[in-house]
Amino acid sequence: MTSLQGPSLAAVRLSDVDLGLAHLLDEAELARATTFRSSALRDTFTAGRIALRLHISALTGDSPGSLTADYFCPTCSNRAGHGIPQYQVPSRAGRLRASLSRSGNWCLLAASLDERPAGIGVDIENGSAADFDGFPSLVMTANERGQLQEVPPALKARFQTRLWVRKEAVLKALGTGLAQEPSAIDVSGSTPAGLSGPPAAALWKVEDLSPAAVGMPGDFAASIATWQPRDVGPQ
Repeated sequence: MTSLQGPSLAAVRLSDVDLGLAHLLDEAELARATTFRSSALRDTFTAGRIALRLHISALTGDSPGSLTADYFCPTCSNRAGHGIPQYQVPSRAGRLRASLSRSGNWCLLAASLDERPAGIGVDIENGSAADFDGFPSLVMTANERGQLQEVPPALKARFQTRLWVRKEAVLKALGTGLAQEPSAIDVSGSTPAGLSGPPAAALWKVEDLSPAAVGMPGDFAASIATWQPRDVGPQ
């Protein structure tokens, strides 16, 4: 478990997670798992949710079965087991914010005891995940495409994937996911540009994560994004 002066981070091999612990999950989480058509996808989903509970339990000292999942989707305005990860824990009055990202057999987890951030998002991808024709025009802003032109050809795939995980982390922190157009948000700096509403004026922190620092293979790209209203004070 790693803490970067903020959310606690952990990387987990999904194949190492005991699926026999699925009884720890809430009814809404178990129902969500049944929506996946293949058993492999169901197991991956379930393993991630179990791993996140265990991570939060290790952080707070509460038993994993005592946590109540309170996911909220701002797009459809329901709590049907998907959306922004939040948990109610016996030892705390407010909701504990969290995030998770899966790629292949790996899952990156984040949870924060700090109540100031309004959003937390993490994302991981294999280093070549964004290496396909059309990625720049589909996903990148004009400024990001300009920066891409300055990158040596051998490093372009890695550069694109780094931008992608940063965008995904920001979108997860916003709670919108891909319901918001990725190409409208510029993540080439430490503060995302192109946002609207209160998050546009918020205090943002977007960081690239070293795979080794969180315990993942070196061919992964990873990022974390957090934001909080300016009247809450600095982190």
